[in-house]
Amino acid sequence: MRIRSILAALALAATTPPAIAESPLLNLPNFPDFAMLGVGTGPQYFGSDDRVAAVVPAAQMNFGRRYISLQANYLSINLVDDPRWQAGPAGILRFGRRNVDDPQVAALPEIDMSVGLGGFLGYQIGGPDPRDRLRFGAGVLQDVTGSHGGLVADFGVRRWLPVGKYGALGLSLAGSWASDDYMDTYFSVDDAGSAASGLPVFAATSGWRDLRAMAVFVQPVSKKWAVGAGVLYSYMLDEAGTSPVTLDRDQLYVGIGVARAW
Repeated sequence: MRIRSILAALALAATTPPAIAESPLLNLPNFPDFAMLGVGTGPQYFGSDDRVAAVVPAAQMNFGRRYISLQANYLSINLVDDPRWQAGPAGILRFGRRNVDDPQVAALPEIDMSVGLGGFLGYQIGGPDPRDRLRFGAGVLQDVTGSHGGLVADFGVRRWLPVGKYGALGLSLAGSWASDDYMDTYFSVDDAGSAASGLPVFAATSGWRDLRAMAVFVQPVSKKWAVGAGVLYSYMLDEAGTSPVTLDRDQLYVGIGVARAW
């Protein structure tokens, strides 16, 4: 979870940590296909007040208007050959929760990694400049490994704006809704967990998990290289925010990245 969130803050495009289905990464001039490496910092787990650093990869290959996009632990494939619509399968590797610094949360059962599978749908409008566009997106990912057995749905809007001759600024808002199984696994504390950790008993049910705002700036520095930097702020909602596992409802991610086209 935290790896994907950090990517969202630093990549050449991105949204949430939480997973939100995305359009292709930015498609700046001379950047049709690329690989990226980024570094950033964010909460140790979703809701933590301790921070960690991470190195994050990303890559994209385009086939006309179709594409394959890897954003850290999130993979999406657009199968639609249309200038405005994108849709296709998606998957995410969630890293669970383990090796936590906070002693009370560390006393709770660890959460195993999981694989979520599903799909995404996007619609965008814009002019001839690929840096000038507005996009609406949604996605759904269901755990297929039995780690939490839940579903997470994401909804978002993004505006890309030209900056100078080649640069671009991306601004976005997004939110995530999660099912009972997901919320229970990540945010509940049962009787045994309360006895082991000292945290109060808490039963989390389905609801809105978080609301996110992000800003990303991307600047090509040559025909083959670009740099990017960004910041993402996430506010945890409903029972995700009031859970005793959540030590800080305000989650901040920052980072930088370097990309090379081919």
